[in-house]
Amino acid sequence: MSAAVIRLLFLALAAIYSRYVLCGRFNLTRPKDVVERFGFMDWTEKRIEPRFNIAPSQEILTIVQEPLGKPFAQTATWGLKPFWLNGRTSSGKKPPPINARAESLASSPMFREALLTGRCLIPATGFYEWRALAPKQRQPMHIHLEDGGVFAFAGLWLPPAKRGGLPSAAIITTRPNELMATIHTRMPAILLPEHEQAWLDPSTTDAQQLLGPYPAELMHAYPVSALVNSWENESPAVLEPATEPSSEIQRALPFSVPERPD
Repeated sequence: MSAAVIRLLFLALAAIYSRYVLCGRFNLTRPKDVVERFGFMDWTEKRIEPRFNIAPSQEILTIVQEPLGKPFAQTATWGLKPFWLNGRTSSGKKPPPINARAESLASSPMFREALLTGRCLIPATGFYEWRALAPKQRQPMHIHLEDGGVFAFAGLWLPPAKRGGLPSAAIITTRPNELMATIHTRMPAILLPEHEQAWLDPSTTDAQQLLGPYPAELMHAYPVSALVNSWENESPAVLEPATEPSSEIQRALPFSVPERPD
């Protein structure tokens, strides 16, 4: 298969993920804040690069903890790959899931092992979702914490199926809060800071109780331009507010559209 064909397939996959799956894109823009925010672990051997438009199948930063061990940073591929899924994508099957529904983790053959032995934190500064305006019209939105701080998605991870490969990971989703309900029917499970180490701890037996929707009053959302639609646009420009946000969006969403930066 030629490089051009592979690139076209990746573009199509990224477009499908970002439009119809939550959470399908996110960002991690302030490396120094990540180190400070998750100061309970050693970052001396891990360099973090700013990312503005992280897409499925790309490498992401995760924080994991093995039994009797301390938390540590680990690079993973976004899209959970159990060993028995290896090779199925090339034969026309569905790609590895980037999301996992909180309500069915314990009963799903895809996720129940990772729920027991592979819980992780996925640091982020924001995520994107596409709000339907009409059957063929969608407005990309950027959602972040009200204070602009770094947060952690609740995630699952699995070791690589082959020696030398990267681990894989997925972001857990839950029911939406009041803000996200105006944009989508689901939202990523963002952990409260006081719950993060309990989620990581392999000895925690009731981890699913930590996966409720994050408080809406602590979050903010605004429309961005179509630049974010393409995973190839990896720059701060994707975070800029849309120049002319839809009046329908401004009426529906409980936020004020921020002014454009000078």
